[in-house]
Amino acid sequence: MGADHVVNSRDSAALKAQAGKFDLLLSTVNVTLDWKSYLHSLAPNGSVHLLGIPLEPIATPANLLISGAKSITGSPTGSPAALRTLLKFAARKNIAPQIELFPMSQINDAIERLHSGQVRYRVVLKADFD
Repeated sequence: MGADHVVNSRDSAALKAQAGKFDLLLSTVNVTLDWKSYLHSLAPNGSVHLLGIPLEPIATPANLLISGAKSITGSPTGSPAALRTLLKFAARKNIAPQIELFPMSQINDAIERLHSGQVRYRVVLKADFD
């Protein structure tokens, strides 16, 4: 999908091998993660930036933040200028959205696929009526 390097964050050994390597981690999900492992993967002065809202409070020992001057930040969405920069980056790296397209007339099929967990990565509905 255009990435130079990929780490499976569900593989704890793979995540541990990244200790001290990242300046920035973007979290776009709304689930509870292994925040301690994520903070260990940050370089000094690194930051975990939240774009999704976790369902539970983020539990992390303060010493992990203080010892490496690390931070956890968050924001709703980017400014128009930031979004333009992101789109230019995506174009440079040839990154395109991964979607499954359904006509609106098949919305029930799309919802069933979504509820069954088979969707990879986003469902897009297209109007097919007048």
